[in-house]
Amino acid sequence: MAESKKIQNRRFVRLDVVLPVKYRKYTGNPVFHEFFNVGRTNDLSVGGIKMAVSTPIPAGTKLDMEIELGEEVRPYVVGKVLDGEDRVMDGIPRRVEKVSFIEVDSEAQDMMMKFIFDHQRKEVRKDKKK
Repeated sequence: MAESKKIQNRRFVRLDVVLPVKYRKYTGNPVFHEFFNVGRTNDLSVGGIKMAVSTPIPAGTKLDMEIELGEEVRPYVVGKVLDGEDRVMDGIPRRVEKVSFIEVDSEAQDMMMKFIFDHQRKEVRKDKKK
C-alpha cells in the first residue's frame, strides 16, 4: 500500500507574522544603540525572513539584525539580502526584501524556534475551540 506524504520544500517552518526588526549594514556588533533602520517582518523562519522596509537594500548586502520576538526576547542574527520586490501595503509603497540568515548562534535559533512553535500551538488550540 502506498503512503501519501506531504512534501515540505523548506528546511524550516515559516510563520506569517509581523514583528519589528532593527537592521543596519553589517558591522559584526550585536548591540543596537543608534544608527539603525527599522523594518517589519512579513514572515519568519529560523533560516530567514521577508522584511518590509522603506528603502530598497541591494541584493548581496550583509546585515546586522535584531528581531523583536517579545519584550525582552531579541535575537541577533546576520542576514544577507537575496532579492526583493516592491509592494503596496495598507496603501503605503514598501519594499519587501528576502533575507537569508547566514550567522545565527544556537541561542538565537532556539529563541526563534520557541517563538514559532508557541505561536503555532496557540493557533492549533484556537482552531480546536471552533
